[in-house]
Amino acid sequence: MNLKQLEYFIAVAESLNFTKAAKKCFISQTAMTLQIQSLERTVGVPLLIRDKHHVELTAAGKVYLAKARSLLNHSDEAIKLARTAAEGFSGVLNIGFARGYEQSNFSRTLRDFRERYPNISYKLLRDNSGMLYRHLENGDCDIIFNLSPQFREYPNLSHYFMKKFPLVAVLYPGHPLENRLSLRYRDLAEEDFIIMRPEGRTDDETEEVLLCYNRGGFIPRIALRDPEVQTVLLLVSAGLGIAILPEYAVRYIHTAKNLVIIPLLKEDQTEETIDFEICRNPANQNPAIEKMMDWIREQHITE
Repeated sequence: MNLKQLEYFIAVAESLNFTKAAKKCFISQTAMTLQIQSLERTVGVPLLIRDKHHVELTAAGKVYLAKARSLLNHSDEAIKLARTAAEGFSGVLNIGFARGYEQSNFSRTLRDFRERYPNISYKLLRDNSGMLYRHLENGDCDIIFNLSPQFREYPNLSHYFMKKFPLVAVLYPGHPLENRLSLRYRDLAEEDFIIMRPEGRTDDETEEVLLCYNRGGFIPRIALRDPEVQTVLLLVSAGLGIAILPEYAVRYIHTAKNLVIIPLLKEDQTEETIDFEICRNPANQNPAIEKMMDWIREQHITE
């Protein structure tokens, strides 16, 4: 058995037609038949039932198909890893990410990229949305995973859209709205808000205030401020106000007894969302940035 035989078998199994499979693999139909027969002798059982007009997988063939696909995928990955190691590419990436984003699949993204490029090391910086763009502009970060700027332009930076994250309202138990299945921004106009505001920024620069004004038509009444997601949630659970956060920040606490998490919807009943992106400064020529960006596009990473 060899990898080419696995490729030929998968082609036949997917098309259930030797002629089509042979054309797809750029070999003759006779060669295809001989290769499949050789594979079946190696395996020791029939993988296909075929006659002049019909081809189908045997029970053993169905099982073997899944394994064959897995073997080919692992082989491709091994080849990529070997080529990467041969390149000898090494470097350091200073990566910034939004507070709360550690609750998403971000750690898996970092781990998988490290497997592909074992000689690239990380330095991580966790901060609030607005501060991350400053870090990128002044060179403290090479690349950031961040909420897309909603109301400010950064024309000197390069933006790569990842996905839209739903927005949720976080309430304390016993809140008058806790039994609602969904909420709209305007339902929260009279609430006390706890917002994520870092030192050195005014309230009217924060995403929460700008979103409330632009999507709900009101300026929120701010009760408390803290730069940390965990502290904001603690203050909400203590009944000191409510918060609006991206879904990834509360992904693993939906069953918490001390918090009530409710989706935010628009007037047309679709989700309120916020864009999330990867951003870099084109002036930064660190070659490790291109390695990560190319890999993310290749893997279609979305969170």
